[in-house]
Amino acid sequence: MNSKLIIQIVTWNSLKFLKECLDSVFNQTFKSFSVLIIDNGSNDKTVDFIRKNYSKEKIKEKFKKTSKIFIFQNNKNLGFSRAHNQGLFLAQSEFVLVLNPDVILEPDFLTKLMRKAVKEKKIGSFAGKLLRIKSGDVELEEKIKTDIIDTTGFKIFKNRHIIDRGQRQKDKKQYDKETNVFGVSGACALYRRQALEDVKLPIIRNSSKFVIRKGKERSDWEYFDEDFFAYQEDMDMAWRLQLKAWPCLYVPQAKAYHYRGVGGKENIGLFELAKLHWQRSKTIEYLSYRNHLWLLLKNSYLKNIFYHFFVIFFYQLGKRIYLLFTKPKVLLKVSFCFWKNLAKMYKKRKIIMKNAKVDAKQMRKWIE
Repeated sequence: MNSKLIIQIVTWNSLKFLKECLDSVFNQTFKSFSVLIIDNGSNDKTVDFIRKNYSKEKIKEKFKKTSKIFIFQNNKNLGFSRAHNQGLFLAQSEFVLVLNPDVILEPDFLTKLMRKAVKEKKIGSFAGKLLRIKSGDVELEEKIKTDIIDTTGFKIFKNRHIIDRGQRQKDKKQYDKETNVFGVSGACALYRRQALEDVKLPIIRNSSKFVIRKGKERSDWEYFDEDFFAYQEDMDMAWRLQLKAWPCLYVPQAKAYHYRGVGGKENIGLFELAKLHWQRSKTIEYLSYRNHLWLLLKNSYLKNIFYHFFVIFFYQLGKRIYLLFTKPKVLLKVSFCFWKNLAKMYKKRKIIMKNAKVDAKQMRKWIE
Protein backbone atom coordinates (compact mmCIF):
# COMPACT_ATOMS: atom_id res chain seq x y z
CA MET A 1 0.00 0.00 0.00
CA ASN A 2 1.85 3.10 -1.25
CA SER A 3 0.70 6.70 -1.13
CA LYS A 4 2.15 10.07 -0.22
CA LEU A 5 -0.18 10.12 2.78
CA ILE A 6 -1.91 7.30 4.66
CA ILE A 7 -4.69 8.23 7.07
CA GLN A 8 -4.60 5.54 9.73
CA ILE A 9 -7.60 4.96 12.04
CA VAL A 10 -7.81 2.35 14.80
CA THR A 11 -11.40 1.36 15.57
CA TRP A 12 -12.89 -0.52 18.49
CA ASN A 13 -16.70 -0.37 18.59
CA SER A 14 -16.47 3.06 17.00
CA LEU A 15 -19.57 2.87 14.82
CA LYS A 16 -21.33 5.90 16.33
CA PHE A 17 -18.45 8.20 15.28
CA LEU A 18 -17.34 6.70 11.99
CA LYS A 19 -19.71 8.31 9.48
CA GLU A 20 -18.83 11.86 10.52
CA CYS A 21 -15.13 11.07 10.74
CA LEU A 22 -14.88 9.32 7.37
CA ASP A 23 -17.10 11.86 5.62
CA SER A 24 -14.80 14.62 6.87
CA VAL A 25 -11.80 12.66 5.59
CA PHE A 26 -13.20 12.16 2.10
CA ASN A 27 -14.44 15.75 1.92
CA GLN A 28 -10.85 17.03 2.20
CA THR A 29 -9.62 19.46 -0.44
CA PHE A 30 -6.33 17.53 -0.32
CA LYS A 31 -6.72 14.55 -2.64
CA SER A 32 -3.61 12.34 -2.60
CA PHE A 33 -4.22 9.90 0.25
CA SER A 34 -5.47 6.44 1.19
CA VAL A 35 -7.26 5.34 4.35
CA LEU A 36 -6.25 2.34 6.44
CA ILE A 37 -8.63 1.07 9.11
CA ILE A 38 -7.20 -1.27 11.74
CA ASP A 39 -10.15 -2.77 13.63
CA ASN A 40 -9.50 -4.14 17.09
CA GLY A 41 -12.18 -6.84 17.14
CA SER A 42 -15.26 -4.58 17.12
CA ASN A 43 -18.61 -6.27 17.73
CA ASP A 44 -20.83 -3.31 16.78
CA LYS A 45 -20.67 -3.98 13.01
CA THR A 46 -18.05 -1.29 12.45
CA VAL A 47 -16.38 -3.22 9.63
CA ASP A 48 -19.69 -4.10 7.94
CA PHE A 49 -20.65 -0.42 7.96
CA ILE A 50 -17.37 0.63 6.33
CA ARG A 51 -17.58 -2.03 3.63
CA LYS A 52 -21.17 -1.16 2.83
CA ASN A 53 -20.83 2.63 2.76
CA TYR A 54 -17.21 3.29 1.73
CA SER A 55 -16.48 0.93 -1.11
CA LYS A 56 -14.37 2.27 -3.97
CA GLU A 57 -17.53 2.85 -6.01
CA LYS A 58 -19.39 4.60 -3.17
CA ILE A 59 -16.43 6.90 -2.46
CA LYS A 60 -16.16 7.87 -6.12
CA GLU A 61 -19.92 8.43 -6.42
CA LYS A 62 -20.41 10.42 -3.20
CA PHE A 63 -17.12 12.29 -2.83
CA LYS A 64 -15.78 12.36 -6.41
CA LYS A 65 -12.49 10.86 -5.21
CA THR A 66 -10.43 7.85 -6.19
CA SER A 67 -9.07 7.36 -2.65
CA LYS A 68 -9.46 3.87 -1.20
CA ILE A 69 -10.14 2.37 2.20
CA PHE A 70 -8.17 -0.70 3.27
CA ILE A 71 -9.28 -2.72 6.30
CA PHE A 72 -7.13 -4.86 8.57
CA GLN A 73 -9.04 -6.86 11.19
CA ASN A 74 -7.79 -8.15 14.53
CA ASN A 75 -9.67 -10.81 16.46
CA LYS A 76 -9.41 -8.91 19.72
CA ASN A 77 -8.55 -5.50 21.14
CA LEU A 78 -4.76 -5.20 20.89
CA GLY A 79 -4.70 -1.60 22.10
CA PHE A 80 -3.83 1.70 20.44
CA SER A 81 -0.08 1.13 20.20
CA ARG A 82 0.07 -2.33 18.70
CA ALA A 83 -2.78 -1.71 16.26
CA HIS A 84 -1.18 1.46 14.93
CA ASN A 85 2.16 -0.35 14.67
CA GLN A 86 0.47 -2.97 12.51
CA GLY A 87 -0.72 -0.21 10.21
CA LEU A 88 2.65 1.51 10.10
CA PHE A 89 4.28 -1.70 8.90
CA LEU A 90 1.50 -2.52 6.44
CA ALA A 91 1.39 0.89 4.78
CA GLN A 92 4.45 2.59 3.33
CA SER A 93 3.97 6.31 2.81
CA GLU A 94 5.96 9.49 3.20
CA PHE A 95 3.50 10.78 5.81
CA VAL A 96 1.05 9.12 8.20
CA LEU A 97 -1.93 10.85 9.81
CA VAL A 98 -2.82 8.96 12.99
CA LEU A 99 -6.49 9.78 13.52
CA ASN A 100 -9.04 8.88 16.18
CA PRO A 101 -12.48 7.88 14.86
CA ASP A 102 -14.07 10.56 17.09
CA VAL A 103 -12.32 13.42 15.27
CA ILE A 104 -13.94 15.51 12.53
CA LEU A 105 -11.62 17.38 10.16
CA GLU A 106 -12.36 20.74 8.60
CA PRO A 107 -12.31 20.41 4.76
CA ASP A 108 -8.94 22.19 4.38
CA PHE A 109 -7.24 20.50 7.34
CA LEU A 110 -4.97 18.25 5.29
CA THR A 111 -4.21 20.90 2.68
CA LYS A 112 -2.91 23.30 5.33
CA LEU A 113 -1.01 20.67 7.30
CA MET A 114 0.52 18.93 4.30
CA ARG A 115 1.62 22.23 2.78
CA LYS A 116 3.83 22.73 5.84
CA ALA A 117 4.88 19.10 6.00
CA VAL A 118 6.19 19.07 2.44
CA LYS A 119 8.02 22.36 2.94
CA GLU A 120 9.50 21.80 6.43
CA LYS A 121 11.59 18.69 5.80
CA LYS A 122 13.34 18.69 9.18
CA ILE A 123 10.08 18.63 11.16
CA GLY A 124 9.11 15.17 12.41
CA SER A 125 5.47 15.72 13.42
CA PHE A 126 2.72 18.27 12.96
CA ALA A 127 -0.20 19.35 15.14
CA GLY A 128 -3.33 21.21 14.15
CA LYS A 129 -5.75 23.09 16.39
CA LEU A 130 -8.33 20.70 17.84
CA LEU A 131 -11.51 22.12 19.34
CA ARG A 132 -14.23 20.28 21.25
CA ILE A 133 -17.39 18.94 19.66
CA LYS A 134 -20.32 17.59 21.66
CA SER A 135 -23.62 15.86 21.02
CA GLY A 136 -26.82 17.90 21.12
CA ASP A 137 -30.34 16.59 20.49
CA VAL A 138 -30.00 12.80 20.19
CA GLU A 139 -33.11 12.35 18.04
CA LEU A 140 -31.89 14.99 15.58
CA GLU A 141 -28.35 13.60 15.75
CA GLU A 142 -27.26 17.14 16.52
CA LYS A 143 -23.54 17.83 16.75
CA ILE A 144 -22.38 21.08 18.31
CA LYS A 145 -18.97 22.48 17.39
CA THR A 146 -17.66 24.57 20.27
CA ASP A 147 -14.93 27.18 20.68
CA ILE A 148 -13.40 25.24 23.59
CA ILE A 149 -9.86 24.05 22.88
CA ASP A 150 -9.11 20.34 23.02
CA THR A 151 -5.40 20.51 22.19
CA THR A 152 -2.83 22.67 20.45
CA GLY A 153 0.04 20.28 21.10
CA PHE A 154 1.74 19.06 24.27
CA LYS A 155 3.27 21.08 27.09
CA ILE A 156 5.53 19.56 29.77
CA PHE A 157 6.02 20.89 33.31
CA LYS A 158 8.88 20.62 35.79
CA ASN A 159 7.06 17.84 37.63
CA ARG A 160 7.01 15.99 34.26
CA HIS A 161 3.24 16.15 34.00
CA ILE A 162 2.35 16.53 30.33
CA ILE A 163 -0.86 18.23 29.25
CA ASP A 164 -2.66 19.25 26.08
CA ARG A 165 -1.79 22.91 25.61
CA GLY A 166 -4.82 25.17 26.02
CA GLN A 167 -7.19 22.35 26.93
CA ARG A 168 -10.60 23.54 28.22
CA GLN A 169 -9.79 27.17 27.45
CA LYS A 170 -12.05 29.23 25.24
CA ASP A 171 -10.45 29.85 21.86
CA LYS A 172 -9.72 33.58 21.77
CA LYS A 173 -6.99 33.26 19.17
CA GLN A 174 -4.39 33.06 21.94
CA TYR A 175 -2.94 29.98 20.20
CA ASP A 176 -3.04 31.30 16.65
CA LYS A 177 0.72 31.63 16.31
CA GLU A 178 2.56 28.93 14.39
CA THR A 179 5.23 27.56 16.69
CA ASN A 180 7.19 24.48 17.72
CA VAL A 181 5.61 22.48 20.56
CA PHE A 182 6.78 19.50 22.61
CA GLY A 183 4.60 17.03 20.72
CA VAL A 184 1.24 16.22 19.18
CA SER A 185 -1.77 14.37 20.57
CA GLY A 186 -2.35 10.93 19.09
CA ALA A 187 -5.98 11.88 18.50
CA CYS A 188 -4.89 13.65 15.33
CA ALA A 189 -1.16 13.54 14.59
CA LEU A 190 0.72 13.89 11.32
CA TYR A 191 4.06 12.08 11.35
CA ARG A 192 6.87 12.04 8.83
CA ARG A 193 7.75 8.44 7.99
CA GLN A 194 11.49 9.21 8.10
CA ALA A 195 11.14 10.43 11.70
CA LEU A 196 9.15 7.36 12.76
CA GLU A 197 11.78 5.09 11.27
CA ASP A 198 14.46 7.02 13.14
CA VAL A 199 12.86 6.50 16.58
CA LYS A 200 11.45 2.98 16.26
CA LEU A 201 12.77 0.49 18.80
CA PRO A 202 13.59 -3.21 18.61
CA ILE A 203 11.09 -5.38 20.42
CA ILE A 204 12.44 -6.64 23.74
CA ARG A 205 10.98 -10.05 24.47
CA ASN A 206 9.89 -10.93 27.99
CA SER A 207 12.35 -13.55 29.07
CA SER A 208 14.96 -14.04 31.74
CA LYS A 209 17.59 -12.55 29.41
CA PHE A 210 15.40 -9.94 27.71
CA VAL A 211 16.48 -10.85 24.21
CA ILE A 212 16.47 -7.93 21.77
CA ARG A 213 15.20 -8.79 18.30
CA LYS A 214 16.62 -6.66 15.48
CA GLY A 215 15.32 -8.54 12.47
CA LYS A 216 13.38 -7.16 9.52
CA GLU A 217 10.09 -8.81 10.40
CA ARG A 218 7.09 -6.75 11.45
CA SER A 219 7.10 -8.42 14.87
CA ASP A 220 10.69 -7.33 15.60
CA TRP A 221 10.12 -3.57 15.84
CA GLU A 222 7.77 -1.07 17.43
CA TYR A 223 7.03 2.57 16.71
CA PHE A 224 4.55 3.26 19.51
CA ASP A 225 5.52 1.39 22.67
CA GLU A 226 3.34 -1.73 22.69
CA ASP A 227 3.84 -2.25 26.43
CA PHE A 228 1.83 0.94 26.99
CA PHE A 229 -1.25 -0.66 25.33
CA ALA A 230 -3.12 2.67 25.51
CA TYR A 231 -2.69 6.13 27.08
CA GLN A 232 0.43 8.32 26.90
CA GLU A 233 1.98 6.37 24.03
CA ASP A 234 1.72 9.58 22.00
CA MET A 235 3.62 11.45 24.74
CA ASP A 236 6.30 8.77 24.68
CA MET A 237 6.55 9.16 20.91
CA ALA A 238 6.79 12.95 21.27
CA TRP A 239 9.61 12.65 23.81
CA ARG A 240 11.59 10.19 21.67
CA LEU A 241 11.21 12.41 18.61
CA GLN A 242 12.53 15.40 20.55
CA LEU A 243 15.50 13.37 21.79
CA LYS A 244 16.35 12.50 18.17
CA ALA A 245 16.08 16.17 17.09
CA TRP A 246 12.76 15.84 15.26
CA PRO A 247 10.74 18.95 16.21
CA CYS A 248 6.94 19.18 16.24
CA LEU A 249 5.28 22.10 14.45
CA TYR A 250 1.90 23.47 15.52
CA VAL A 251 -0.12 24.79 12.56
CA PRO A 252 -3.15 26.70 13.94
CA GLN A 253 -4.79 27.19 10.55
CA ALA A 254 -5.40 23.41 10.34
CA LYS A 255 -8.54 22.86 12.43
CA ALA A 256 -10.42 19.79 13.55
CA TYR A 257 -12.99 18.86 16.20
CA HIS A 258 -12.72 16.14 18.83
CA TYR A 259 -15.28 14.41 21.04
CA ARG A 260 -13.56 14.19 24.40
CA GLY A 261 -14.62 11.72 27.06
CA VAL A 262 -14.21 14.10 29.99
CA GLY A 263 -15.79 17.55 30.35
CA GLY A 264 -15.43 20.53 28.11
CA LYS A 265 -15.82 23.28 30.64
CA GLU A 266 -13.70 26.39 30.34
CA ASN A 267 -11.19 27.24 33.10
CA ILE A 268 -12.04 24.21 35.20
CA GLY A 269 -11.31 24.60 38.93
CA LEU A 270 -9.25 22.35 41.18
CA PHE A 271 -12.35 20.83 42.79
CA GLU A 272 -13.89 19.99 39.43
CA LEU A 273 -10.58 18.63 38.14
CA ALA A 274 -10.29 16.41 41.23
CA LYS A 275 -13.85 15.24 40.63
CA LEU A 276 -13.00 14.26 37.05
CA HIS A 277 -10.02 12.24 38.29
CA TRP A 278 -12.19 10.60 40.94
CA GLN A 279 -14.63 9.50 38.23
CA ARG A 280 -11.92 7.91 36.07
CA SER A 281 -12.19 4.15 35.84
CA LYS A 282 -9.62 2.00 37.62
CA THR A 283 -8.38 0.73 34.26
CA ILE A 284 -7.73 4.23 32.91
CA GLU A 285 -6.11 5.30 36.19
CA TYR A 286 -3.88 2.24 36.15
CA LEU A 287 -2.76 2.56 32.52
CA SER A 288 -2.27 6.31 32.76
CA TYR A 289 -0.10 6.27 35.90
CA ARG A 290 1.86 3.13 34.99
CA ASN A 291 2.65 4.54 31.55
CA HIS A 292 3.62 7.89 33.06
CA LEU A 293 6.26 6.17 35.20
CA TRP A 294 7.56 4.21 32.22
CA LEU A 295 7.63 7.43 30.22
CA LEU A 296 9.95 9.05 32.77
CA LEU A 297 12.17 5.99 33.11
CA LYS A 298 12.65 5.61 29.37
CA ASN A 299 13.18 9.20 28.28
CA SER A 300 14.38 11.43 31.14
CA TYR A 301 17.99 12.50 31.48
CA LEU A 302 19.13 11.79 35.06
CA LYS A 303 20.71 15.22 35.10
CA ASN A 304 17.32 16.80 34.46
CA ILE A 305 15.63 14.62 37.08
CA PHE A 306 18.10 15.95 39.68
CA TYR A 307 17.63 19.46 38.31
CA HIS A 308 13.90 19.35 39.17
CA PHE A 309 14.10 16.65 41.84
CA PHE A 310 11.95 18.22 44.54
CA VAL A 311 9.16 19.24 42.17
CA ILE A 312 9.06 15.72 40.71
CA PHE A 313 9.28 14.09 44.15
CA PHE A 314 6.36 16.01 45.63
CA TYR A 315 4.23 15.47 42.52
CA GLN A 316 4.82 11.72 42.70
CA LEU A 317 4.23 11.74 46.46
CA GLY A 318 0.92 13.55 45.97
CA LYS A 319 -0.16 11.13 43.25
CA ARG A 320 0.62 8.12 45.42
CA ILE A 321 -1.18 9.55 48.45
CA TYR A 322 -4.22 10.27 46.26
CA LEU A 323 -4.27 6.70 44.91
CA LEU A 324 -3.62 5.21 48.35
CA PHE A 325 -6.79 6.79 49.72
CA THR A 326 -8.98 6.53 46.61
CA LYS A 327 -7.83 3.52 44.56
CA PRO A 328 -5.32 1.53 46.67
CA LYS A 329 -5.57 -1.56 44.44
CA VAL A 330 -4.56 0.56 41.45
CA LEU A 331 -1.49 1.82 43.31
CA LEU A 332 -0.51 -1.72 44.25
CA LYS A 333 -1.01 -2.97 40.70
CA VAL A 334 0.99 -0.08 39.21
CA SER A 335 3.86 -0.65 41.66
CA PHE A 336 3.97 -4.38 40.95
CA CYS A 337 3.91 -3.92 37.16
CA PHE A 338 6.51 -1.13 37.25
CA TRP A 339 9.04 -3.17 39.20
CA LYS A 340 8.30 -6.34 37.27
CA ASN A 341 9.14 -4.58 33.99
CA LEU A 342 11.92 -2.37 35.33
CA ALA A 343 14.75 -4.26 33.57
CA LYS A 344 12.84 -4.32 30.29
CA MET A 345 12.15 -0.59 30.35
CA TYR A 346 15.75 0.10 31.32
CA LYS A 347 16.87 -1.80 28.20
CA LYS A 348 14.66 0.49 26.13
CA ARG A 349 16.10 3.50 27.92
CA LYS A 350 19.66 2.45 27.09
CA ILE A 351 18.80 2.25 23.39
CA ILE A 352 17.00 5.62 23.42
CA MET A 353 19.74 7.44 25.30
CA LYS A 354 22.53 5.87 23.28
CA ASN A 355 21.02 7.25 20.08
CA ALA A 356 19.84 10.62 21.44
CA LYS A 357 21.01 13.69 19.51
CA VAL A 358 19.71 16.34 21.93
CA ASP A 359 21.44 16.81 25.29
CA ALA A 360 19.95 17.41 28.73
CA LYS A 361 20.27 21.20 28.58
CA GLN A 362 18.51 21.37 25.21
CA MET A 363 15.67 19.20 26.52
CA ARG A 364 15.19 21.48 29.53
CA LYS A 365 14.05 24.30 27.25
CA TRP A 366 10.74 22.44 26.85
CA ILE A 367 10.14 22.13 30.58
CA GLU A 368 8.03 24.90 32.09
